[in-house]
Amino acid sequence: MAKLSSVLDTETTSTSITEMCSGSHLFKVIGYSLNRGIGAGRCITSDAFTVGGYDWTIGYYPDGRSIYISPDDEYLSFEVSLGSKAPEVRGNITLTMLSKTGGRRCTVAINLNSTNNSVCVNKFIKREQFEASEYLKNDSFTIQCTITVISINLKTTYCKPRPFAVQPSNLPQQLICLLEQGHGKDVSFNVSGVTFDAHRCVLAARSPVFMAQVFGPMKGKVDQSIEIKDMEPSIFKSMLHFIYSDSVPDLEEPRGDEDTSLALAQHLLVAADRYGLERLKQLCEAKLYEFTDANNVATTLTLAVQHNCSDLTAACVEFIKQPVVLADMVQSEGFEHMIKTCPTILEGLRKKKDGS
Repeated sequence: MAKLSSVLDTETTSTSITEMCSGSHLFKVIGYSLNRGIGAGRCITSDAFTVGGYDWTIGYYPDGRSIYISPDDEYLSFEVSLGSKAPEVRGNITLTMLSKTGGRRCTVAINLNSTNNSVCVNKFIKREQFEASEYLKNDSFTIQCTITVISINLKTTYCKPRPFAVQPSNLPQQLICLLEQGHGKDVSFNVSGVTFDAHRCVLAARSPVFMAQVFGPMKGKVDQSIEIKDMEPSIFKSMLHFIYSDSVPDLEEPRGDEDTSLALAQHLLVAADRYGLERLKQLCEAKLYEFTDANNVATTLTLAVQHNCSDLTAACVEFIKQPVVLADMVQSEGFEHMIKTCPTILEGLRKKKDGS
């Protein structure tokens, strides 16, 4: 049998990162004349400083670094040393003798390793030239050391096997199968002579009205069947499908004509408001607004006001503000019904018109 690791693809990645880091250090030497004569090859060392993750020091040789340089050709010598152990350090070093009018600068490339951990400038400046220059003032001078380190880092990332494919949730389909197959059903509804069986727990979890009906104080009066009045069996069936699956295919993807879909949305809105199914109510509002035109906007607005659909009400009012829509609406059958059942709507429209 094949091992899991042999059947799942794995991958690793590596990245080469080249970075540059720069830093400077000022080394001030006071008492230049007092250091004369300490001997060739002997130095005065700066404090350690860090650049690019490495420790560095500056060495100043008052009598030169090399004992082979003749006294007549004396130079000030400097050495920059790497204090940290490293396989290799690449970059450059710039030494600058500072003065008010400028500076004498010397730049050298560096390629240091554990066996060669310093870079030297034996002939930085002739002593005679230095002592006559502005670099030396009050028997002191300052040299600036600027170091740029170039580093190459290799980063390897080890990845886990590619993730398993997770199937999408099929809970709605499973609950619909439970509803259709009838296993464990413990409550029945009589809707205009048509019986629907369901599960108390599912109904109670989805609807506060059903929760009170099947588990509240009145549960003792719930016998084998609960009678549902003022609702068509087809509407109750669609509502029951939504309770189990959180969707209404006939509403979300209409298969019939527009009038049939509009009627379904209207009746389901009433049912959703009756049983506290807020998401179903919102689905119906969206579908009703999608179908809204000048001929049915009065009916939709009436329904929205009666069932406290604030968003749908506001959308219909905005739609009616268009003169051409208003002219057609007053000629529709729904307008007369709106005036009779919801006279406050017309009064509100008049106020909005006067206010505008």
